[in-house]
Amino acid sequence: MIKLKRPKQYDKSTMWVILLACVCIALAMLLTGFLSYLITEKAVINKLKSKDLFFIVQSAAGKIDGRIARAKETSLIMARDPLLSEWVTNGETDDYLKTMAIKKLNQIATQYDYSNTFLASARTHTYWAEGGVVGKLSETNPQDEWFFQTIQSKIPIFVNIDYNKERKNTYVFIDALMGSPEKPLGVTGVGLDLEDISKEFSSYKFGEIGTIWLIDRTGKIHLTANLEDRGKQLSDYLPIEICNDILNSYTQDPNQIEVLDYLNTKGERIDLIHQTLQSTDWQLVLQVPRQETTGFLKSIKTNTLIAALLALVLVTLVFYLVSTRIANPLKRALQLSEELERKVNERTQELQEQTIKIMDSIDYAKKVQETIIASDQEMANAFPESFVLWQPRDTVGGDFYWLRKISNKVILAVADCTGHGVPGALMTMAVAPILNHIVQEGCQSNPGEIIQELNLRLKSAMHKRETRITDDGLDIGVCVVEGQTLIFAGAKIDLYHKHPDGVERIQGDRHSIGYDQSDSGLQFQNTRVRVGTDDSFFITTDGYIDQNGGPKDHSLGRTRFMALIQESSGLNYNELRNFFNQTIIDYRQDEPQRDDITVIGFQVRDF
Repeated sequence: MIKLKRPKQYDKSTMWVILLACVCIALAMLLTGFLSYLITEKAVINKLKSKDLFFIVQSAAGKIDGRIARAKETSLIMARDPLLSEWVTNGETDDYLKTMAIKKLNQIATQYDYSNTFLASARTHTYWAEGGVVGKLSETNPQDEWFFQTIQSKIPIFVNIDYNKERKNTYVFIDALMGSPEKPLGVTGVGLDLEDISKEFSSYKFGEIGTIWLIDRTGKIHLTANLEDRGKQLSDYLPIEICNDILNSYTQDPNQIEVLDYLNTKGERIDLIHQTLQSTDWQLVLQVPRQETTGFLKSIKTNTLIAALLALVLVTLVFYLVSTRIANPLKRALQLSEELERKVNERTQELQEQTIKIMDSIDYAKKVQETIIASDQEMANAFPESFVLWQPRDTVGGDFYWLRKISNKVILAVADCTGHGVPGALMTMAVAPILNHIVQEGCQSNPGEIIQELNLRLKSAMHKRETRITDDGLDIGVCVVEGQTLIFAGAKIDLYHKHPDGVERIQGDRHSIGYDQSDSGLQFQNTRVRVGTDDSFFITTDGYIDQNGGPKDHSLGRTRFMALIQESSGLNYNELRNFFNQTIIDYRQDEPQRDDITVIGFQVRDF
């Protein structure tokens, strides 16, 4: 009987991870889509209110203002025309002038595309048009009130909307007084057909159901794309509070454009903009339902939902395939994490062991280096009044001081080898035995010769091979004290002599030794000093003098160092060490120690 293998049960925890990931991704996509929708809707509405509606109403207002402005200009030209003025003054009896006047009225109407041109005499009350006599104007006829009101107003030019009974149509008339406004000859001007302008209004509608009206101060509609709305009130179409806002804006700056919005009886948001015309006190009112401008956003919302559902299905399928067919990502991640943690622990252990070995080696190197420098007891035996400030930058360093007392002579050397840390310490361990050999071979009284011989032997020892990885050397100062006489020679290290008259710097030669560039024939100058009772001597490497710090982050410098020597008068040698140590600590403040530091001070007594 063949035993079938049971399929592995899928890890429930993995299923929960997949489910949680899918939900998170779906929520993220829905949230992103929702925020994108809100941002887009806000941008569309802002563009509508700040640009689109402004452009439409300004374009419509500009076109109407342009036509009225041109009509005003034409009416004024007609009012000032000498031929027309002469004809009206003569009571319109001259047949020749009559012919020329009617011809001019007809020419202006045809050339400038006006619905009509007219002239009404204040003397005869005859109403003339481009076709001839239209009729007589009567004060008792309400339809003729415009003429008598214009004459009495004494306003040079007036824009009037009126129904012409003879033409059976409503026109925008531009009335201009002929002659003096105080005693006009008559009224002349042009008429604009509202039907023509209404057709233009159709081009300014926003969308299918947007509406644009031209109203007067009372809210009466005089012009709209639908001519059937003429004569109705704006309140027939808009809420009363919105109408009041629009009508009250007549007191505002005519150049100001105001944007409003409101909810209609169906709960739809309506955006509205209105502006007072420049050429008259009429207002243009444009409204458009919000759905006209944001309707396309519904498709964005729908597409976002569809994309989120498709992405959810696709991500779920991919996660399922990856987790069941390729690998269990959660378990794999845990295994990798454990493996990495194990390797990290191993490497950390190795590094700790290596660090301990390195530190043990450095500590041992320190002990070895301390064997080549003079002990405190040796210094005290040679110079009872003395102090030593020896501070390697690291555990070990390239500075060292060396002391030998032979018979009635004391030989003190202070050296600064190339580098610091372990490389510098190794260099000091190479130099100290050579110094021992030079002194043991009899060179004990001439510090210049000691340095010269040290230069030769170092160059011979350090540069045996033609190919060199490093070029090492050192600076050194050597003092030979015998009785009350001190002889000093230096290679880029100076001796400072403090006596009752001040502090004197005894300079060593300006050459380092041991380097490949160092001349094998270098000779070093000896300086002999007769030691007084209160004289003191100080010798230092450049680590103390070159330490940066202070307010300007400059090096301490030799001038300050000599001032410190002078300032230290009156301190015993135990206090001197603390004084120089605390001074350099205070000077560098938060700055790190740049180099190894060695400072030695001593007084000479007869041995």
